[in-house]
Amino acid sequence: MPRITASSHGESHLRMLRVVRRGDRHDPKDLTVSCRFEGLGGAASLDDPGTLVVPGEALKNLVHATARDAAHGEIEPFALALAQRLLETFPQVTKVRLEVAEQVWSRLEIGGKAQGQAFEAGGAERRTTAVTSNGRQIAVVSGIEGLMLLRTSGLRVPAPRQQEDPTGLQDGVQRLLVGALGARWTYSSPDVTFGPYRQGVRNVIVETFAAHARDSVRHTLAAIADVALASFPEILDITLSMHERPYRPADLFSAGVENPDDLFLVLDEPLGTVEITVDRG
Repeated sequence: MPRITASSHGESHLRMLRVVRRGDRHDPKDLTVSCRFEGLGGAASLDDPGTLVVPGEALKNLVHATARDAAHGEIEPFALALAQRLLETFPQVTKVRLEVAEQVWSRLEIGGKAQGQAFEAGGAERRTTAVTSNGRQIAVVSGIEGLMLLRTSGLRVPAPRQQEDPTGLQDGVQRLLVGALGARWTYSSPDVTFGPYRQGVRNVIVETFAAHARDSVRHTLAAIADVALASFPEILDITLSMHERPYRPADLFSAGVENPDDLFLVLDEPLGTVEITVDRG
């Protein structure tokens, strides 16, 4: 009789807002959680494929209860606690993968003083983590998505041949680089102080991007990876991507006005994408 030898299921995009109240100071935690279960213990018959499936409502209740207890700090400890609780609660599950994304909220200020109970969304940037666990082995991958960066000079590109540039305006220097940077890094152990590491990697990204002119986006990403791996020995590898937003100099010739690359038009496409992965090998 045919049998199911491997199966996976789960829930995605479970949105929740956890407000941690410490007197007059409140801290919002805006989370999106996705759960995926793999390798349900034992094979199931095709005639009865649902016997080992975790009920969606029970899963959501457990996620919410864990968020109430553990989602008051960094997202990595929350994901680790949720993975352990899922494996303990549902013995038919042998492996779980959790993905958590956090929307950051920044405090509003009045007269230069940060307010304890008023916030604004922190832009497109998201904090992310993915935890995979079978109860014995645990893998933690943390990351950043949608970090918008801009350089207005300093990125060297090969100068085009004259016949390819009849205007003669190109001199081999790309004057504008705008893109959304993403990063994912793998920890050697789940026993690290995740908050300082995340802030440290973000600082490396921002400072390297700002301070170092490179021959290409790929070289910039490689420089970031080198500094990150040198600075944080508990990181095994790092993947960096840049989704470049196309901005092009406006053509003001018909208006009889020169445009020395001071005015740019935003284009919807094409979007340039560069991604690299660097490990310690």
